[in-house]
Amino acid sequence: MIDELHIRGLGVIEEASLRLASGLTVVTGETGAGKTMLVTALQLLIGARADSALVRAGTDVALAEAVISPAPPEAQEWVEDGEDLFVTRELPADGRSRARINGRLAPVSTLAQLLGRHVEVHGQHEHVRLGRVEVQRDLLDRFAGEPHARTLAAYREAHRAWRELVDRRERIDAEARERAREIDRLRVEVEEIEAAELDLEADTRLDVEVERLAHAEELRLAAAEAANALGSDGAGDPLGIALDALRRAPVADPDLDALLERATGLAAEATELAADARGYAEGIEADPARLEELQQRKRIVTGLVRKYGPEVADVLASAERARQRLVELEELEADAGDLDRRVEEAHATAVGLAEDVRGGREVAATRLAEVVDGHLADLGMPHARFSVEVAAADRLAGHGGDDIEFRLAPNPGEPARELARAASGGERSRVSLAVEVALADVDDARVLVFDEVDAGIGGATAMAVGEKLARLASEDRQVLCVTHLAQLAAFADVHHVVEKGLSGGRTVTSSRQVADEDRVAELSRMLGGDPDARAGLEHARELLDTASARRAG
Repeated sequence: MIDELHIRGLGVIEEASLRLASGLTVVTGETGAGKTMLVTALQLLIGARADSALVRAGTDVALAEAVISPAPPEAQEWVEDGEDLFVTRELPADGRSRARINGRLAPVSTLAQLLGRHVEVHGQHEHVRLGRVEVQRDLLDRFAGEPHARTLAAYREAHRAWRELVDRRERIDAEARERAREIDRLRVEVEEIEAAELDLEADTRLDVEVERLAHAEELRLAAAEAANALGSDGAGDPLGIALDALRRAPVADPDLDALLERATGLAAEATELAADARGYAEGIEADPARLEELQQRKRIVTGLVRKYGPEVADVLASAERARQRLVELEELEADAGDLDRRVEEAHATAVGLAEDVRGGREVAATRLAEVVDGHLADLGMPHARFSVEVAAADRLAGHGGDDIEFRLAPNPGEPARELARAASGGERSRVSLAVEVALADVDDARVLVFDEVDAGIGGATAMAVGEKLARLASEDRQVLCVTHLAQLAAFADVHHVVEKGLSGGRTVTSSRQVADEDRVAELSRMLGGDPDARAGLEHARELLDTASARRAG
């Protein structure tokens, strides 16, 4: 709620501060004192367009600011835990307006995002929130009750499922040509790799095998020469002579025995190495046909490696990925036909639920119209007829398949029109009041502002307006009303008076909160008498007593 409203340099107001509270707050004062500037300030604070003509002559900057507590959920990024929200709108006389949130510059549109859901202004020319189609639809759905809410939730889920299928089908159609090209490419890739019948182990050793066959004669001669050099008995002359000398030693010596052991091992290793070299030489055979075969194989593998990976393993992995992607794409192709059936079924489900939603809205629309008409009769508009038009839209949307519009026929024989065009300024505010009272239990606007709601009424109707405003106000809803009728002001929880005077040869406006006898005197003035005359004071007290009794009732 708004704890405090401060205005400087706006219209005739030089500077004014109002402390507000829950319940009904009224603002009164003489005509031309600047009461409506309070409403203008609130409109600026919820993002309304600014006009430099509003800046008081001789003032560089007009200022409207408010303290809001607790901060609305939308303001989390602007406030610390438990911190109040401070919003400011600055209107330079010669430039664009600026907004500040807790001292930080912010786009003016952010004010509407933070406060638009929570502050509703009903003025002679304004229907800020209640005139919006999406708000009307939301309020009607809330008014319809819990069973309707469940139906609406089921519809929204069905609509979401249908749209997902439609989007998938459209995606399949849009990507059909590209998908066909990708399928062809992947099939060629898989066929090419599969045709090669790669063997990870054998194809990895191709280079070694090709080199061996290409140099078979050189390898055979090298191995044979090595075998001959090692000797026919496995040891060449130097090693044999060394072994024979160590064996003929005349005495036992541990160190000499160690040398003999090492020489014996070398002789055995040389014998084995000679046999292996001889066997390698005997196994090498020149085979031109086999060499040609391996070179051809190498060309195939090298081509695949160049296209699909640096190693044979990468080529095999690429083939596996291509197979998996082919399965996905081919499933999409197969799904296309089945999707058509599923889209039709999902659409039929959504349409059926949309019709159920429409039925719930039509019932709620009739009931809401009856409630609002009753309030309009109390508010001096007995012949006005409120209605809610629920018409089938040309397509399904997330909120349903209906166009919703609040309409009013202000007089018998006149057609119902949208609220903004159906009534005069004062009537429009009363219609708004009737709608707000009817929807009080389901509307989440916490601050309601009414200006000119008393235009063209008086007496019993004014009392009815005051009673409904008081009924609309509560501990968690703030109602602010600018009025010139004492009958209405008598219902207030908090009463502010805006007064104008002269300072330095200029008209200035100030405000003060009145209570007790000061309030009685203000009501007496509003009744058209002397604020201090006994009869006027008695009448004012009677009004307060009557209002108190009607509120209690």
